[in-house]
Amino acid sequence: MFNQIVKKFRKDATSEEKQWQSKCAKIWGDAKVLIGIPNTGVIEDLVGESPFKSFITLAMYMSSQRESNNWAIQTIPRMITHEARNALARQAVDEGYTHLAMIDSDHTFDKDVIHRLLLHEKDIIGVRAYKRTSPHYPCIFASKPGVEEENGMLFVDVADQGRMVADAIGFGLTVIKTDVFKKLTYPYFYFNRFGEDFNFCREARAAGFKIYVDTDVEIGHVGQYIIKRSDYLRERDDGTIASYDKNMVQLLQKQKEDSNVNFNKIVN
Repeated sequence: MFNQIVKKFRKDATSEEKQWQSKCAKIWGDAKVLIGIPNTGVIEDLVGESPFKSFITLAMYMSSQRESNNWAIQTIPRMITHEARNALARQAVDEGYTHLAMIDSDHTFDKDVIHRLLLHEKDIIGVRAYKRTSPHYPCIFASKPGVEEENGMLFVDVADQGRMVADAIGFGLTVIKTDVFKKLTYPYFYFNRFGEDFNFCREARAAGFKIYVDTDVEIGHVGQYIIKRSDYLRERDDGTIASYDKNMVQLLQKQKEDSNVNFNKIVN
C-alpha cells in the first residue's frame, strides 16, 4: 500500500487507488510539520550518499509537493542534543505546528520519509537505524522481563516487518505530534545515565503514549562510513555484539557497586 506514495496520479487508477491517494493528500495537507535538525554545526557530505544530499533532496521534495510546501525546516546548530530537541519542541508548540519531525544531522534517508511516517497517523513514530559506533546493533529497544529499566533494555532485531511497538527507540529520525508535548512536563528531553531519547520514551509511555517504529524504513547512520543493517549482521555473525553485551553487564554491575556513581544525575 505504501508504495503508492511515490506513484503519479494515473488516468486509469482504480477507485480504491484514488481513495488512497485522496487520503494521503488529506493527511499531508492537514499536517503542518516542523522538520528540526539538531546538530553540532556540521552536516557532513560524502561521496555518493550523504546526510547533506539527503537534506537537500528532502527540502526539494517537500517544497515541490502542494500538500507539504507550507512545512518548515529549522536547524539548531552548536547546541547540546537534548537542549536542541527541547528548543525545537517549544518552537513547534508555540508556532502551531501539528508535528515535529526531528532528523539528526548524521543520518541519510529517503526524500519522502516524513510523508510516509505521517500516513501511520501515530503520536510518536520512528524508523530503523543502527548504532553509529561498533557494535552496530539496531536502535530499537524493549524492556527485559523481570529487569528494571534502570538496569538496561534489550535491542530488538526487527527489519521489514511493518509497524511495530517498542519501549524505546533511537531518535535519529522521529515524527511526534505536538499534542504529545502538551501532555508532558518540560523539559521533554534530558540526559542522565540514559540518553534523551530513552528518557523521552519512558516519560511518554508513562503518560499513556505508545512508541511506534516503521521497521520497513531504514536510515543510514554516519560513522567512518554509512552504517546500515549489513554492518549489524556482520557483527552479529562474528560474535562482536555478544562479546560487547557480556562486557557491558559486567561494567554495569561494577558501577552499581561503586558509591561514587550517581545513575540519576542530570548532565547539563
